[in-house]
Amino acid sequence: MECELGKITLYLSKAGKSFADVIESGKLPEQDNDNFKIRQFTVSDHQCVFYCQQVKNPANETPPWIDFINENLEDGQLLEFRPRSERPSGLLLIEKDNRVYAAAFGTRGISWLDKKKFEPDFGIKVAMNMCGNEEVRQAKSSIQSHTTQVIDRQLSKPSNSFDFGMSEIEFLRYISAHIQDNKNITLQGKDCLTIKIIGEEKLSWERLIAFLDEFVNSYGSEAYKELFPNYPNLSPVTEETQETLDNLLIDKLKSEQLDTIHFAIPEFLSDDEYSFSYSNKEKLNNHIVSHIRIEDLYHGAQAIFKSKDEVTLKSLNTKKVYAYSHDEDKILGNVCWSLYSCIVAEIQHDSQYYILSLGEWRQVDTDFYSALNNFITNDLPEDTLAEHFNGIDISCIQSSQNREGIFNDKYCEVNKNAIKFDTAKLKIGLARKDKEFCDILELDNNIARIVQVKKYGGCSSINYLFSQTRFYCEFFLTDDVFLKEIREFIEKSGHLKSDEFLQHIKASTEDVVGANYEVQMFLLYDDKKEKPTKESLPLMAKYELKLTYERLRKTLKYKRVSLAMVPVKIVNFTKTKKKEVA
Repeated sequence: MECELGKITLYLSKAGKSFADVIESGKLPEQDNDNFKIRQFTVSDHQCVFYCQQVKNPANETPPWIDFINENLEDGQLLEFRPRSERPSGLLLIEKDNRVYAAAFGTRGISWLDKKKFEPDFGIKVAMNMCGNEEVRQAKSSIQSHTTQVIDRQLSKPSNSFDFGMSEIEFLRYISAHIQDNKNITLQGKDCLTIKIIGEEKLSWERLIAFLDEFVNSYGSEAYKELFPNYPNLSPVTEETQETLDNLLIDKLKSEQLDTIHFAIPEFLSDDEYSFSYSNKEKLNNHIVSHIRIEDLYHGAQAIFKSKDEVTLKSLNTKKVYAYSHDEDKILGNVCWSLYSCIVAEIQHDSQYYILSLGEWRQVDTDFYSALNNFITNDLPEDTLAEHFNGIDISCIQSSQNREGIFNDKYCEVNKNAIKFDTAKLKIGLARKDKEFCDILELDNNIARIVQVKKYGGCSSINYLFSQTRFYCEFFLTDDVFLKEIREFIEKSGHLKSDEFLQHIKASTEDVVGANYEVQMFLLYDDKKEKPTKESLPLMAKYELKLTYERLRKTLKYKRVSLAMVPVKIVNFTKTKKKEVA
């Protein structure tokens, strides 16, 4: 009798990989033994190999809940059960058209694969293309911001993907849906592809091999772009492309072609709490810098390398950036990042555009790239501040830091129509009292202006500015608790025009209308350097900015949303500190 499966999960290797390439080195024995078997065979002229291991999981300790019960039992009554299990795990590899398909079984099979050798977006692209957006059962998305939100959705019956109500700021990460015109087959897609079949006709060997051609053809299709606008437009690159891009990056660093390359800590850290060091040596002096710069690779007293020839891919991955805590007055050896993971680069090669961020190269979809740049150039307003707001010194000698708060203080001293909010501790809903609404709120000719301020720097910092602007401006119009806190802060501010502000900002969100407010985002840059343009923003910062602009203007109906590059005096504080040896 022919055996059929109702469910199988498949992974697709990158092109040109062999069976040996896709197995994690050292994970499996090279030959049969009592608990491990290797079988090679052919199905429809395709070479297959199957690894199977009998996995024993003895447990010498009883579960804690049995110990908990035993505390109240006499010696003759003590429970002495111990969990034991013995089950096989397997891994099937099928070679077809210069690729390897892998299917894992049991609890261990998946752990034998070298995931770097497989396509990371295989499952979701196939599911999107073969299922379409009409019969979607489940979807998982994420919001990439200064924090990452993962959101799961499931509907009571298969529905159009638009019924899931994903906002434009969410990235689709997973879907489960029926294949078009066949409700007996469900595909679940993420990095892998799971096929679930109900009904009498399940998955035979013949049907599985036939499906493989459909899957790889569907993986190469771009039909999903129109069907699923929430899917990210950044694709992983091949190992060969990554090697080429790394070589181009090294060449640019050595020749100081730094116009599209900069350093940035790969996560958001408060500038008020941390500075940084490129070393953490036990006995020698370590240079502490207030902010990291790509020029620090080979210039200045804190230079990371003695010569440009030392800049290699290996050295960029080996050397680290360490956080320095001002509160603890020490370098934090456990809070560090490789130099490579701190590099943000944008490189054009063979008519394609690539970005390096968080240590990973991604290829940018051409249409996505063009749409972002068209928005930045043609749609995003850019403001120029009055001359007396330029050149404000934001350095703090006492803390050896450059602080946005100093800019906010001095801006509000000069502008009598402005209230400083950056020290406010406000509440949204039932959350903690730790929100600030904005950095500056000003009222001019019956138009209130909500201003957020951040130093120009890495993508993480800029993204934080844009995402927090979107976050606070939305709750300002929708959360009565937040609105009440804002009004109370204005009342207690002692500002000469507080009554005018309160007359403008109504007491109920029903009466607070976005059209009565403008939103400005200030990026403070070092006036000793050339003014950065909005076109020079990192690509993902442009994307975050586009989402913010469209949310505030098109959905929340704010009167105007703009960006301003503001020159300020910045001091590159450095000091030396010897690590204290306990």
